[in-house]
Amino acid sequence: MDQFRRHYYEVVFERDFNKKKGAAFQDFFSEIMGKGYPGDFIRTRPWGSSGDRKNDGYLKSQRILFQVYAPNEMTERKAITKVEEDFHGALPYWEAFFDTWTFVHNSREGLGPGLVKKLLDLDSGYPEIKIQTWDYDVLRKECFRLSEKDIAALFGPAPSQRDFLNLGFEDLKIVLKTIARQPAPKEPDLSQVPQDKIDINRLSENTASLIQAGRTKSTLVGDFFDGWPDPQFGDEVVQAFKAKYEELRGAETQPDRIFQELQMFAGGEIRQDTGHEAAVLAVLAYLFDHCDIFEDSVEGDQQ
Repeated sequence: MDQFRRHYYEVVFERDFNKKKGAAFQDFFSEIMGKGYPGDFIRTRPWGSSGDRKNDGYLKSQRILFQVYAPNEMTERKAITKVEEDFHGALPYWEAFFDTWTFVHNSREGLGPGLVKKLLDLDSGYPEIKIQTWDYDVLRKECFRLSEKDIAALFGPAPSQRDFLNLGFEDLKIVLKTIARQPAPKEPDLSQVPQDKIDINRLSENTASLIQAGRTKSTLVGDFFDGWPDPQFGDEVVQAFKAKYEELRGAETQPDRIFQELQMFAGGEIRQDTGHEAAVLAVLAYLFDHCDIFEDSVEGDQQ
């Protein structure tokens, strides 16, 4: 896998990890594990009145039983109660088959102290069973153990250099018309972006790589605006992005996460072909370089 594809998939993985909740996050976990351990990982789903018997997946060779959670979607008390119920509920049905019980979660901010204590209590109270947690970093490592073919099957193919070279107005037209439907105020600020903008905004190397790739054809975006019959169209697009950016920044969203949200805002949550994805990055690169998206001075630096 070349460096750009790795950066691209790193961003897509982070975006999906942050975005998927509940059953969608469990499916995300199961897809990664199923591709990483074919014939070994057993995906489990609820079946009739018996449910899933407190089993969200089982790794036979390592005798690991997984339970998948989205703890940020519930109170700490509810999360603690669920852990208690799931662990003890699994024992009567699965105890003979597992030595490790794994708590898989999607909380990037970490776990609350009450939930951590509950997991430690279970670990000390059942010395014959290892209690462990899998978080973002562990699942990311599992994902990038996969072959590039399997990663592409999970996330779709990454745009290639050829996709950027073949990028044309029709690709941009589809993306821009989608964004332009968003309600937006008038009078955009099209200030020039300083070269140190990536550093000022504390964007990662992965995100910087995507912006740099988009810059390859970002001038097409400006040409498109100039040639569009409605002279207000470009202004409306910029203001739609600006409003979305301000909404995300106001919610204290992390810088890389803001870029990912803007990526979905431009192209939709369902990924499409690589030409479309390349067009999305070209639009974002243009807006990053030429418009009031992200901060362009130290005084506007994010905290």
